Amino acid sequence: MSSTTEVAKSWQRCVASYNLDPSQGWKADVLSGAEFRHVTGCSTNLLKTAIPEMRRLFGLMQGLGLMVLLADRDAIILARNIDDAHLPVCRRLELREGAIWNESAAGTNGIGTVAQDCTPIFLGEGEHWRFCFSRLASYAVPVFDAQGQVAGVINLAAFNGNTTRPVAPLVLDALQQSGRRIEEQLFRDRHPGQRILTLGAAQGCSAPLVCINDDGEIMGATHAARSLTGWTDDTISTHPNLLTRLGAGEELSFQKAEENVIRSALALSHGNASATARSLGISRATLYRKMKALGVR
Repeated sequence: MSSTTEVAKSWQRCVASYNLDPSQGWKADVLSGAEFRHVTGCSTNLLKTAIPEMRRLFGLMQGLGLMVLLADRDAIILARNIDDAHLPVCRRLELREGAIWNESAAGTNGIGTVAQDCTPIFLGEGEHWRFCFSRLASYAVPVFDAQGQVAGVINLAAFNGNTTRPVAPLVLDALQQSGRRIEEQLFRDRHPGQRILTLGAAQGCSAPLVCINDDGEIMGATHAARSLTGWTDDTISTHPNLLTRLGAGEELSFQKAEENVIRSALALSHGNASATARSLGISRATLYRKMKALGVR
């Protein structure tokens, strides 16, 4: 549960790429007021969407003594939810707005390592690179924007060693759900008033969502949807028909995605086949043929 592979890769970078001494004390550099305003200005949409979710998550995790931190893609802390008990640790470790926690300077840490690897991580006692963070527990996941790129990192942290390790799977799962909620809202804000369909069940840090216009053409896709289908910005920029694109794939994952799209579209149209076919940009006969082939009733 300690994300062993990610920790090992990060430690290797600390030795081979960064030449960091784990016994050396360290404090984060902190941006000036003007620099921080510039950085937050570049992350306005992320902050607007993430702050309500951070508050919800903080309330959920308070009994475990975990604070909530949000950083941008460059590992700069943008916002935090803490209580008075967290203040001494935050002051000592510079866990504050404007602090830079990139892995190349701080060594293995939740924010910096996830910004580097774009994959969830849990760091328990002794798994941060620097000895001065040995009691720091950290859970972190990437947050993806509407174009499938990493927008930032959301992090749960506490200076309590392995106290939370018994519930680490639950904590990391809750954090990933928060990341997906932020991503989905960013995606919906990017495509207001358009149909959002799912290609399958949400897992990990990203939900496989696609946006289509009134002609059933693809207008956008989340990180998970792009990973599932192999679509790129160039693919999406041509606005291909969603079902035509999925139907061209022979892999089982494409067939399952096509089934999920049809089920989602039927649900949005309250089971009306004609409306569903129109929304997907296909004829009703084609819809019925696909439903029969996929076992959708």
